[in-house]
Amino acid sequence: MGTKQRRLTALAGGLVMLAAVAGVTTAGAGPAAAMTNGQPVTRPGTAPWVATLALTNHSAQVPGTAGLPQRATCGGALIAPARVLTAAHCVDGLDPSQAEVHINARVLSHDPGVVRRVAGVSVLPGYRLLPSSADPGNPDSDSARNDLAIIDLDRPVTSIPPISVAPYRPAPGTPVAAFTHGTTGGSGPEFRDDVLHRGDLTAIGQAACQEQTPATVDRASVTCAESGTSGGVVNMCYDDSGSPVVAYRSGEPELVGVNSFGGETAGKPCDATTPQPWAFTNVPAFLGWSYSPFHPREPYPAGRAAIAGSPRADRPLRCQAPAWDQRHGGRPSKVSYGWATVTQTGVFALPTPIAGATAPTFTPTPDLTGKHVTCTVTAANQAGTIQATATPVMISG
Repeated sequence: MGTKQRRLTALAGGLVMLAAVAGVTTAGAGPAAAMTNGQPVTRPGTAPWVATLALTNHSAQVPGTAGLPQRATCGGALIAPARVLTAAHCVDGLDPSQAEVHINARVLSHDPGVVRRVAGVSVLPGYRLLPSSADPGNPDSDSARNDLAIIDLDRPVTSIPPISVAPYRPAPGTPVAAFTHGTTGGSGPEFRDDVLHRGDLTAIGQAACQEQTPATVDRASVTCAESGTSGGVVNMCYDDSGSPVVAYRSGEPELVGVNSFGGETAGKPCDATTPQPWAFTNVPAFLGWSYSPFHPREPYPAGRAAIAGSPRADRPLRCQAPAWDQRHGGRPSKVSYGWATVTQTGVFALPTPIAGATAPTFTPTPDLTGKHVTCTVTAANQAGTIQATATPVMISG
């Protein structure tokens, strides 16, 4: 697979993860990656249910206008007309009001597919990041448990048939295929697979998977697969997280997983020469939850967080939380705050947390003169965590 989408980091000018870019606090980063050595999917009728999660151009993280290849982050799968499954770490910390989903966007640069806004998000109960014994302090090395989330769409997609969830996990030796728009592992302008790609793998047993990584492979919620070496090793890299993994029964695809973590837990690169196992969430184990018509939703901002006060050194600023949209989300049970300086990198506004600035109020010090500052409101409930980020202000002297 690849590596977790990294908090407060960008890869080749691209967003590594929605939560990563938005997160000034410690709410979930997660595992992730991007395919190397896969094959372009060129037949129009193949895998139309592939979903691509992206930030909107009016997001606080994307000031101005950016193309879909730059704004796209994780993958997913359309399993019902108004429902997409993805990895929990892709949406844990996401502001759902600032995101959109593209269904059947086969060539990101000029084919946006069917576009829908996010109406609500729910993270699978029990979702948790699991530190790697090889590098326990590095969240990019984490594996995950119950790494699955529901994205409810604002309107049904009626022109594309959803993919069915398989009734059981694939047995070791079963051929499976991953479909993704993730990054290629490079660092130049072609950092993302513009064209949808397919990678062919073989499911392996839990013991064989665990032997190849110091990370915890949760038996109940994780299935593993690996690539052969004929024609080059197929691996995942950044931004492949949440991408669908399917098995075929009677020639028809069934969803068996969404991409969760891989060789990054063992410090392996996402290249086409280093064999490594991919781990994907065992979606069949959560079939009932995936289709449940009633599930709690994360808090949903009815607007932006905002900064009140004069943006001058030694003058107090206040971070104002947005109202919460009860139609699309639940009430937060916990709200916290963070402040950060903001640097424009390519099309993204990337925050760097200000140490100790975790109260609703913050007084900029003179050394912040000339810098842009933002605040983030983190709200959580039983369905997960979101982060709402304010439009940055420049501190004057």
